[in-house]
Amino acid sequence: MYRHRASRFRTLHPGLGPSRWQRLQQRSGIVLLLLAGLLTAAMLFFAPRYYMMDQLGTAQQAYMEAHWVDFEAVERHWKSLPILHSIQRGDEEDVRRFLGDQPLVVALLDRFEGRHLWIREGDRLVPPGDPAQAQQYLGWMTHAEMAQRFEWNPPREQDPDFGKVATVVLLSDRWLVIKRWRPGTPEVERELSIALGPRPALRMGLLRESDAMRSRDLKPQPWGAQPYLQADPQRLVALPQGSITKTNAFGEGWSLGGVAFDDDQAAFRRTLKSQRRLVTGAALFVGLAMLLGLWLRHRTRRKSELDADRMASMTHSLKTPLAILKFRCDSLRLGRLSPERADEELLKIGEEVDHLTTIIETGLRVIRGGGASGPHGLATPDWIREVVEDLRPGFEVEGRPLEIRLAGTPGRAPLPSLRSALLTLVENALTHGGGRVTLESWRTRRRLCIQVSDEGEGLEPHQVKALGKPFQRLRSKGKEGFLREGQGLGLSLLVQVAEQEGWGLSFTSAPGEGFSALLEVPAA
Repeated sequence: MYRHRASRFRTLHPGLGPSRWQRLQQRSGIVLLLLAGLLTAAMLFFAPRYYMMDQLGTAQQAYMEAHWVDFEAVERHWKSLPILHSIQRGDEEDVRRFLGDQPLVVALLDRFEGRHLWIREGDRLVPPGDPAQAQQYLGWMTHAEMAQRFEWNPPREQDPDFGKVATVVLLSDRWLVIKRWRPGTPEVERELSIALGPRPALRMGLLRESDAMRSRDLKPQPWGAQPYLQADPQRLVALPQGSITKTNAFGEGWSLGGVAFDDDQAAFRRTLKSQRRLVTGAALFVGLAMLLGLWLRHRTRRKSELDADRMASMTHSLKTPLAILKFRCDSLRLGRLSPERADEELLKIGEEVDHLTTIIETGLRVIRGGGASGPHGLATPDWIREVVEDLRPGFEVEGRPLEIRLAGTPGRAPLPSLRSALLTLVENALTHGGGRVTLESWRTRRRLCIQVSDEGEGLEPHQVKALGKPFQRLRSKGKEGFLREGQGLGLSLLVQVAEQEGWGLSFTSAPGEGFSALLEVPAA
C-alpha cells in the first residue's frame, strides 16, 4: 500500500493562528526567494571590500605623491658625499664634521694618497684592526672601481649580511666610501633625522620584498614604534596610511617605505571605518531591497493564486449540502413523508442553511487570511454519526453499504470545518470508491483518528500523491475523458483547512486494495 501524507498533525494553541513554519509552507517558494536574497547579499558583500581596497590604494598613491620629496631626501642623503679634504690622524675637525653628517659611513679609502683604508670608530677614523673585515671592504671597493659606477651594491655572493643589512659603495674622484644601513640601530635614527629635517612629516624604513610576501609572520619591533623615526617592516606593511616604493639605491630586493605618525594613522582609520560602514550599509540596503521586492512579488502572485483556488474550492464544498437540501425538498414536495417527519425535515433544512452560511463565512475567512476557522467544540461519536447519517440516503440510492464504528473518545476541533471535512471524505468514498464504505475512529495518544475507507479498485502511487491538488481528476484507463464529473477541487479545500487547523491528513491506496483517508484531530 502506498501512503501519501498531505498534512502533518501538530498541536495548535487556540487564538494564536498558524505557526511561522505553517505560514512558510503556505507561501511555497519562499525558501528559493531567501536563497536568492542570500546569494545577492553574498555578491554585494564583495562590493564594499573592492571599494575599500580601491580607496586604500588611492590613498596610498596620494600619500606617495604628497611625500615624494621626503622619499627623495632619504635616498639622496644615502647616496651623497660631503666634501672631505684629507685624513691624517682620523680625528681632525673636518673628519668629525664629515662623520657627523654621515652616520651610516663605515669605511673610507683615499684613492690618491697611498690608498689607505680607514674604519669608523664612533666619531673618528682609525686604521683597520680586523684583517678579515678590511679584506672584505677592500674587495668591495675594488669591484666598485672596476665597475666605474658612482654607486655599487655588493651582490648576494659577496655580502654575508645580504638581506639583513643594506650596503652601498660610493665612488668619487678621490674617495671610496662604504655605507651600511642596519635597521633598528641609532645610526639609522640619526640618518633619518638629518635627511628628514627638524620637522619630519613621516616615519621611514627599509623593507625586503620577501617580508612583504609573508606579512602575517612579521612581528613588531620595539625600535619600530614612536618616538623613533624608523619603522620596522611589520608596521610598514600593516599600517594603512603609508606607501612603499621599490628602489635600487639600497641594493637588490630592498624597498623604501614610509608611514604616517600614530595620530594621523588613527584619524585615517576612523575615516576608513566610517566609509566602510557607509558602503556596507548601502550594499546591505540594496540587497535587502532586492530580496524584499522579490518576496513581495512572489507573495502577491501566490496570494492571487491561493485566493482563486480557495474560492473555487469553497464553491465546490457547497455541492454536498446543496444536494442534501435538494433531496429533502424533493421529499417534502412529493409528500412522501408523514407530518411529523416533515416537520423534522424542515428543521434539518434550517440546520443545513445555517451550515451553508458557516461554510461561506469560513471560506471567506480563509481567503482573507483570517487564521483559524472558528471556535473549537467537542466532536462526540453521536455528533460524528449524525453528520455522516445525512449521506445515508445517497448510499441507499447507490445500493452501497455504509458501516460506522466509532470509539467513545470525543475530539476537539472547529465543528463547521470538521463537518465539512467528514462530508467531503465520505462523499468521495461514495462517488469515487466502490463496495463497502467504513467510517471508524480510535484514539492514539493525544489524537483522535478518523478513517474513511472503501473497497474500490484503488489508485496508483502517482495518483495518490496527486490527491489534494486543485484540478486533479482521474482519467478512465484506455478511454478519453474523466471517471467522474467535476473540477477536481473536492479535497483541495480539505487539505488547506487541515494545514490551517494543524490536522493530520493522509491517503493510502494500492491497485485492487481500495482507498482509505485518515484524518487526525486533537483528542478532547
